[in-house]
Amino acid sequence: MVNYNEIEDQVGLHTASQQGSLIANQTRQLQYQMEEGEKNLAEAQLDCNETLTEIRHNLKQDVMKVNESGVLDWEEIEDEKKRTLTNEGVDFIMSVMRQYINKETLLSNFDDKTIDVRMLQISTAFNNNIFMKFEIYFRTPTLDECYDLLRERKDNKIKQIILTNKLLEREYNEDEIRKKVTEDMEPQIEKEILKIKEEQKQINLRSYEIIFTYCTHLIHATHNRAWKGEERGSLRRHFNISEVIGGKSPIPQTKGGWFGWGNK
Repeated sequence: MVNYNEIEDQVGLHTASQQGSLIANQTRQLQYQMEEGEKNLAEAQLDCNETLTEIRHNLKQDVMKVNESGVLDWEEIEDEKKRTLTNEGVDFIMSVMRQYINKETLLSNFDDKTIDVRMLQISTAFNNNIFMKFEIYFRTPTLDECYDLLRERKDNKIKQIILTNKLLEREYNEDEIRKKVTEDMEPQIEKEILKIKEEQKQINLRSYEIIFTYCTHLIHATHNRAWKGEERGSLRRHFNISEVIGGKSPIPQTKGGWFGWGNK
């Protein structure tokens, strides 16, 4: 005779085993998803590439426009003559920004005094280097651009004389006015070209203050995220919470930031 009790017991054990395997698989899958989420969060929190990309676009004076696909994206400035910095200037400033806006800085441990000292050092070195090489880093107009500006000034001068004669209801001859203005300019052309070049260079240099302020504020903000190890602390707290939820014991955390800053 068939022992139905034994069969029932075997079926029960098999069902329990399947349920256990299913729960174990679900637990492993959930743990994997949690670990991937932690990894993605850490990478996103410490990834400075988006910030650095935006800085480069701003230094090149690119503009945000809606493209053909309807997406807001960066486009290069249409008139290169309006650029303030040369390519060398942009590259130099970006090299400085990459040295300080990175995960090593974010994972450091700075107190208020350390941040103040570092910002003073950074600002002084940055300012001195720009000052000593401003002719390389700031764009100056080409000779052709200077001639175009001088021609534009000549045309404006002629137009001004014509409008003055019209206003005073005087008779005038446009060809004679043009000839007279040209003759008056001829001895001063070279001098005017140099003057225009210097004027345009000074206009570009006026933008230095806002560029310097913009860059140093970004570096300062990065250091503030590392104030008393806050960035590391926020990641550690998140990992510990995730480990408790996942049933794992907390992983010991190492100390120390970039070059051992703030080791205690």
